[in-house]
Amino acid sequence: MSTTERAARVLKSLKDEEWRTLAGLEEAATGHGTADIGRLARMSRLPPERVRFAVGQLEKRELVSRRGPGYALTKEAVEAMALRDYVKRDLIFALGAVIAKGKESDVYETLTEEGSPLALKFYKLGRTSFTRVRKKRFREGAEMRSWMTANYEAAKREYTALKKLEGLSPVFPRAIAFNRSTVLLEELSGVRLSQRPELEDPEAAERTVMESIRKAFLKAGLVNADLSEYNILTTGAALWLILAPGGRSESSQLQRAARARRDGRRQVLPEGLRGRAG
Repeated sequence: MSTTERAARVLKSLKDEEWRTLAGLEEAATGHGTADIGRLARMSRLPPERVRFAVGQLEKRELVSRRGPGYALTKEAVEAMALRDYVKRDLIFALGAVIAKGKESDVYETLTEEGSPLALKFYKLGRTSFTRVRKKRFREGAEMRSWMTANYEAAKREYTALKKLEGLSPVFPRAIAFNRSTVLLEELSGVRLSQRPELEDPEAAERTVMESIRKAFLKAGLVNADLSEYNILTTGAALWLILAPGGRSESSQLQRAARARRDGRRQVLPEGLRGRAG
C-alpha cells in the first residue's frame, strides 16, 4: 500500500487533538524539523498530557516518527493533512485508483461529492533517497524539512505555471488548487506515451505537442525543459502534458529557450511520437 493510500485510510479515524498535533509538527518542521512534547504543546495549544497521548496514537498509525528527543512528521501525515483540507473545502469526496506513477510524482483519480472525476497529483521528490534516510533514523529532522520544502515548492510552482498556461491549449490540464505537496487538476485519463499506446493520428499529435510548446513560450514565457514520453498522457486521441518538477524555465532563461525555438523544427520528439508519424 502506498503512502497516499495509507494517508487516505486514516482520515476518518483521527481526532481533533491529533490533527492539531500534526499541525504543530508541520510548523516545527519548517524551523527545527522536530519538536518535543513541550514545544508541541505550545504550538498546538493543548495540555502536554493530551499531546503525549495524541503522539502515541499518531506513532501507531505511522504518521509521526521519533527522532531523538523529539518527533517528526512522516510523508503519510503530510498527505493526510492535504487530503483533509481538500475534503473540508468540498473539493474532493473520494480517492480512486492511480492514473500515472513516476519517480517524482503519482497522480490519483479523485471524485467530487457529485461524482465528477478530478486528478490529484502527489509530489514524491526524493522518494528513494528519503526512504534510505528514514531507515537511518537520523536524530535531527533536517531530512524531513528538506523533503517538505522541495515538495511543497514543486506543487506551488506547478500550480502557478498551469495558471499561466490555462486556456492556451487543451493539452495543459486546468489547475484547481494546490495544498502542501499536491496539485488538484481537472480529470486526466489515458496512459503515458512511454507505454506506446495506439495513436489515432500521430502526425496531429506531433503538431499538437509542438504547437503547445510554442504557445507556452510565446504567451506565458515558460519552457518545459523536461518534455519526454514519460510526462505525456494520451487516450489515443487526446493529449495532456504533465509538468515535471524542475522542468519549467522562466523568462530569465529566455535566451536558451529562444535557441530551442529557433531550432524547433529539428527538435527531437518524445520517443512515443517518433516512428509513428510516417
